[in-house]
Parts: sequence; structure tokens; C-alpha cells
Amino acid sequence: MAEVSETTRKEMTTKGKSENSKKMKTDTVPIAAMNEDLLHNILLRLPAKSFAFASCVNRSWSSVCNRILSRPKMISAFSRNPDQLRAGEEVLDKVLSEPIRPDFVIANITCGNMEETLTLITERVGSRVPIIVSVVTGILGKEACNDKAGEVKQHSTGDDELFIVPNFAILLTIGYLPGMKVDVIPVIQAKGESESDIGDKFVMDIRNYVSMVSGHAAAPACLILFGEDTHATEPVLHKLDYAMPAETVIVGDQIGEFLHKCGNESRNVQLRKDEIRVLAGLIFARDRHRPAQAERIQFDTAISRGMSSVDLRYKAANVNVSRPRCPSTLLTAKRRGEAEVLDGEQILDDIDNILENHIWENDPYLGVIKRRKYSIGLEEKPKIMSSLVFHQVNGSDDQDLLVDGAGIKTGDQFQVYLPDLKVAEASLNAVTSQLRNLKSKPNKPQIVGGFAFVGNSRGDLFFGRPDADSSPFLENFPELRFGGIFCDNEIGRNLFVEEGEEKKEVSIRRFLHVYSSVYLIVSYTS
Repeated sequence: MAEVSETTRKEMTTKGKSENSKKMKTDTVPIAAMNEDLLHNILLRLPAKSFAFASCVNRSWSSVCNRILSRPKMISAFSRNPDQLRAGEEVLDKVLSEPIRPDFVIANITCGNMEETLTLITERVGSRVPIIVSVVTGILGKEACNDKAGEVKQHSTGDDELFIVPNFAILLTIGYLPGMKVDVIPVIQAKGESESDIGDKFVMDIRNYVSMVSGHAAAPACLILFGEDTHATEPVLHKLDYAMPAETVIVGDQIGEFLHKCGNESRNVQLRKDEIRVLAGLIFARDRHRPAQAERIQFDTAISRGMSSVDLRYKAANVNVSRPRCPSTLLTAKRRGEAEVLDGEQILDDIDNILENHIWENDPYLGVIKRRKYSIGLEEKPKIMSSLVFHQVNGSDDQDLLVDGAGIKTGDQFQVYLPDLKVAEASLNAVTSQLRNLKSKPNKPQIVGGFAFVGNSRGDLFFGRPDADSSPFLENFPELRFGGIFCDNEIGRNLFVEEGEEKKEVSIRRFLHVYSSVYLIVSYTS
């Protein structure tokens, strides 16, 4: 074979490069010349962080990104990885695996370090996003690693429920709601500060925030609340229920532990030595500068109850509160229509007789009707509001009946309530139907998010099957990435009518629940 000269080789190399260059110019499309449909499909597949960078490239890309995020999103995922840091990374990677601009984040952990979780989330989503981290007794939703529905709950090692084995798990919920402004407003109580004063301040802080965002006399669209186990939590919640208009959806977890970070840095203050956390609320207010988008987002609730009343009615006689930090109440009572004052043992005997000596297998509660006067500040004339509040029966001594919680007064009427599986099943089916009707409304709302606050005593052991409390979501919206937590006391607005002593109908609010599931549904209309 004849040798190729050096000159010929160089000519062939140059010619090859030239042809390859022409081919590349023919086969590739410059990014600047990419049509919007193609760009839309590419950007749609980016994770949140890359999407955020892409939206800053130029006006054209920013416009496409805005169209992608023209509809709201609410995404939840949980991990049961026992390593807290890795579990946090897993759920963050999952919820941030698609385009989203976080308006708020809720993290719920079953044990572990709240500060570590708060720091990790802040590093990933930024310092201007409001965040609440809480410790809960269990979580439910869809798992980050496989998108399958499941539950994780603390469990006891045997018959003695004092020995609790905490299974670590984390649930992360992130939301983007265009047309809404969201921030955290906390309730902090200083030593010597009354529940009435901090309740007034909480209501006024909410009103001021909503007025700034939505305009004068506007109401918040939704409040998601997380409370601590303190004497102050219940009265503050009742004042909030009194003050907020009927159209404001309120849900939450009454008793737990939480940390928060406000989106507005000026609100982030260090807790002082003589102060305690009482509540933190995520406040959702409609943005007056984006009214068309704001009105398309709707919040709805549904409540599955799990208690039924027993025909034992009393009126509280002598009432004393012990342990004000985590309160319990000692009381005696009279049977309705009778003058004799019964001690704790006599009241327990009444309950035990009707339950055929199985009182402690039935977990009894007192449903106390608290008729109280409420006002906000000094400007309003006090008005009466009646609320049904549940107090778990813990036992008795020689004189008094012992129940959880505080706020019971002499003269309050109460009735005995018991967990009821049949009631829970029926109301769970009713919630499923309610959600089915919601998606079939004439305006065809799209369900974009769901969250459940579930009584700690419910779950698979109560229903005898897994994922019962998730079933309204799973049956109606199988693709929805919902979340939920198990609570000691659930918050959710409800109103019922009861016949009073004088045969008059009395409207009674049922805002604080036990053995219930409170469902929050977020929808959007095109």
C-alpha cells in the first residue's frame, strides 16, 4: 500500500473536521432558538433547584417557568430511614424532584432533634420560606422510596404503655400556592401573662397580617395550627375559634412539640428564659395583588368522628386543677336533675355499671360543654359561645374524679363518651363520599393537596385493617401525594345542635376532637 504523504494527511484531517463541523451545525439547535414547547418539556422535568436557576436565564425562560408554575402544588412524602439526616435528605430530594417554588414547609418527626431537621430544610429551601417542625406520635402518607401508602406509629413493648419504642420517621409537606401569601405567626407566653392576653394578641397578629396582605376586613383562608401541651393552649384556641369568621378553615394538632421559622425574618425572635411556646399557626391569606389566582384556590375540611355518648349526664360540682404546666382536673359532680354530690368513685361506678365492668377497656372521656364569654381586647362586648371539649378519664381518689386537661368550671354540664368503631366506620364512609362529591362539583376542581390530622388511638389497631384513615384520599385520589399525622388532640371546626335543659336547641361548637380524623383538602379551579 502506498504511503500517504504528510501534506495529504493534513488535508484529509482538515476536510474531516470541516465536514463534522457542518454536520454538528445541521443536527443541533441553539438553546436561544429552541421553541417554547420544547423548552417547556425540558424545564418541566427539572428538579426544583435547577428549575430555579433556569428561571433566571432570561425573560423568555422566566416566562415559560411561570407558566409551568401557574397552578398550585402541595406534595408530601415520608421516610422511615432510622438515620435522621439521611431520612431528611430522602424526603427533601423527593418533594424537590420537580419544579416548585416553596411557599411553606411542614416537617413532622416521630422522635429526634427538631433543630437538626429545621436547619437541614432551611439550607435546602432558603431562609425566606416559613417552616414548622413538630414531634408527633405517628405519620401517614406515601413513602418517598416507593410511593406506596403506609403508616408509622410509636408502639408499646407490651401491656404497659409507659414503655414506648419510638420508630423514627419523617413526613415532609411542601406547598406552592400562587395567589396566596403564607407565614408563621407564633404564640409565646411570658411568665405571668394571661391566656386572655396572649389570645387577643394572636388574633390581632393574624388580623394585621391578613389586612396587610389581603386588604381591610379580609379573613384568612386557612389556618394550620400546632400546639404545645400547656394550660394556655385550649383557651387560646377557643378564642381563635370565636374570632375567626365561618369561612376560615382551621385545622391542626393541639398537643405536641414544635419549632418554627417565620418567612419574615423580623418575626424570628429567640425564646427567652421565662417564656414558653404555646402555638404556631401557618396563616394562608389571599394576595390582593393577584386576586384571580387567589380565588381559584379553595380549602375544604371533612371530619370523621369516632366517639359516641352514653346516657350518663352530670353537672360539675367542685373543681380543682393540679399541675398547671401539663394540667389535670379533680372534680365531683351531680347527676343531671339530682342534688346529691357524687365523689370520683361513685361516678366511676356509674360508668362501670353501664359498661358491665369493662370501664378501662373502653377508654372513657367526659364531653364537657363549656359555655363561656369571649371578646377580643376591650373594644368588643363579650358574647357567649358554647364548646364541647373532651377530657380523658384517668381514675379517682377517695373524693374526686381525675381527668386530663383544665378549663372545667363548677356548673359545667358533661356527658360520658366512649370510642365507637361503628361510628368511626360510618363517618369515614361519609368523608369518602364528601370527597367524591367535592371532585364532581360543576366547576370541576382539581385536588392538589391533602393532609390528615388523625387521633392517636385510631389506626390499624382500632380499625383492624391498615390505612383506614388514608382511605378517603386513596379511594378518591389514588395519585395524590397526601400526608398526615397522628395527634393526641385534633383541631377542626364543626357545629352541632343539642337540646338544652330547658328544651331549647343550643348551638355548640366542636373544635377540639379525640378519636377523630380531620381532613384538609386543597383544590384549584381553572
